[in-house]
Amino acid sequence: MNNPKGRAETLTDEQSLVLKQVWRHYLQANGYSVGEVGAKISRHNTLSSVKSSESVHKNKKKGLLGRFKRGNSNKKAVEQELSTQLSNEQGRVHSALEGLDDDSRGAFWEFLRHDTPDNLILRFVRARKWDVDKSLAMIAHTMTWRSKEFGVEKLLREGELGLLEDGRKGVIKQFETGKCYIRGFDKTGRPIVFIRPRFHFPSEQTEEEVEMFTILVIEYARLILNEPVDSCSVVFDLTGFTMGNMDYTSVKFIIKAFEAHYPESLGVLFIHSAPWIFGGIWNIVKNWLDPVVASKIVFAKKYEDLLKVIDAKHLPKDLGGEDTFEWKYLEPTKTDNGKLHTDPAKKKELEEERSKLIENFVLKTIEWIECHETEKSRALMTERLALGKQLSENYKLLDGYIRNRGIYDRLGYIKFE
Repeated sequence: MNNPKGRAETLTDEQSLVLKQVWRHYLQANGYSVGEVGAKISRHNTLSSVKSSESVHKNKKKGLLGRFKRGNSNKKAVEQELSTQLSNEQGRVHSALEGLDDDSRGAFWEFLRHDTPDNLILRFVRARKWDVDKSLAMIAHTMTWRSKEFGVEKLLREGELGLLEDGRKGVIKQFETGKCYIRGFDKTGRPIVFIRPRFHFPSEQTEEEVEMFTILVIEYARLILNEPVDSCSVVFDLTGFTMGNMDYTSVKFIIKAFEAHYPESLGVLFIHSAPWIFGGIWNIVKNWLDPVVASKIVFAKKYEDLLKVIDAKHLPKDLGGEDTFEWKYLEPTKTDNGKLHTDPAKKKELEEERSKLIENFVLKTIEWIECHETEKSRALMTERLALGKQLSENYKLLDGYIRNRGIYDRLGYIKFE
């Protein structure tokens, strides 16, 4: 499958420059000393101006001090260089990133699954039309939301089993109803999310439980994606919909989540078989939509409208398709839904490998940012892409040690091992 425009593998020189600027600001906010984009600097400054041998995660607070672990034994010279660098670095942290604490700054590496670092960053850049300042503001907002406001990593790693053990039966109830499930792929290879509001009744769960269910499904969908495919198709099936199913608060949360925290994740959204009462609802909801998201919404009145994007074999029988699959959910158990692997030594080995890969990626990224020669910059980009793929493969191995299995593991949709 060919890589679409705007991805790391297909960037123009101008787009690469924007990506360099975004990475430079992000790395500086994490305490790295990074030269100007394309600056002519020495190999020493390029390769030794970053934290040294320990992992990115474990040295967030060391900042510029970590750069001097390799080399200079002359304490006075080190102190003088540090003083100069601190002076030069004053005011260089981007305003959008200034207020982030250590957890929020490092949340990007937790956000990264088996996608690659550049392409995850580029979701935000494309969503903000290649504007560096707006991209960084969006990234900062999402990192804070994930680490401080919503606790996304904990939700995904503990999964359905953790929710059941915490007494969150309202979340489990939503899985049981089958009101939203992931199944099959469209003609471009995008996973399909089927949403059936007729099975949603606001009184059966709290607003918080709706939000947790929503984010968990989105995170499951991310695990099903495989680059270069980086978005999903959604079929919003309004068959049998009544006003008793309407939940404006939940709809607003879903829209906000996609627009603010999962940019460029929507391929197309079909609103299928909308009854006449939906007209008034749509007049309200459409005002909440970003124009880009709104442009991806298609009203499908008949089966043939869906066939333009989705083959019949991937459409359920009740929509006129050929798929006879019927949703059936079993409550999670420790046997079926715990972690796939429980080998502490292997887990530690994979985590250490990941930390080293991140460090190497960051180091190579700084060299790439500072490179002023076009051909050399492209060569460095190729090396970075290779490191990104290694990170992707590492996550696939690590996933079974850090995340409880869920329904889409049982169904075989998430296939890492």
